[in-house]
Amino acid sequence: MRRLTAAILVSAGLLGLALFAPASAADVLPDLGMARLSDLRIDKNPDGRRLLRFTTVIVNVGQARFEVRGTRSSTSDAMAVSQRIYDDAGGSQDVATTAEIFFAGDGHNHWHVRDLESFVLTPVPDNGQKLGTQGKHGFCFWDNTQYRLSLPGAPQSPFYSGCGSSSSELTVTMGLSVGWGDTYPWNLAYQWVDITGLNGGRYRLTVTADAGGWFAESNESNNAAWVEFQLRANGNALRVIQYGPGV
Repeated sequence: MRRLTAAILVSAGLLGLALFAPASAADVLPDLGMARLSDLRIDKNPDGRRLLRFTTVIVNVGQARFEVRGTRSSTSDAMAVSQRIYDDAGGSQDVATTAEIFFAGDGHNHWHVRDLESFVLTPVPDNGQKLGTQGKHGFCFWDNTQYRLSLPGAPQSPFYSGCGSSSSELTVTMGLSVGWGDTYPWNLAYQWVDITGLNGGRYRLTVTADAGGWFAESNESNNAAWVEFQLRANGNALRVIQYGPGV
């Protein structure tokens, strides 16, 4: 009887521990997307090239900050890139990625993530052919555009403010808060697709956030925005026909 009673007490104790044991923390992820594209125009360069210019805004509409960190042991090493992922218990972990961070590259003295945004120009209807050349390949992102501050957890003032300032830095952090975006205006260096020699017709420009899938986010299906336009026969002007959804 004593053994049975003891067994019951031990079982009850274990059950109590299970009932009151704290639940493990769950990751809370960002959600990258592109706002609606704007400011489409054709820039006729003195060297004869025709450049399709436009403004993009990469945004975070998720439940947590999007934060990227670069670290290295010495200035002769390349930066190792990780994403800091936060959880619902207030903790975080740094997850290694295959993304690349490099310094400058577009006349700016700061660090960039390579190809965080991708630009693709295709004909309409789409025949599988990709046209044009993406000029910009480096992206520094931080809270400079209020996008959807009504989202839960969105700070009402910027949290991230830059991307480092020196090529000798051993660590660098950049990010986007919930509800914030980073704007690349149409007249920024390399913010174009080369359309030199492109015939008149109907085309679609698609801009995608994290097309390489380097970073964890809650929704991978809403990363792109697009715009369709009619290019005149002489290639010197365009007319916007419709915009894709954005986020």
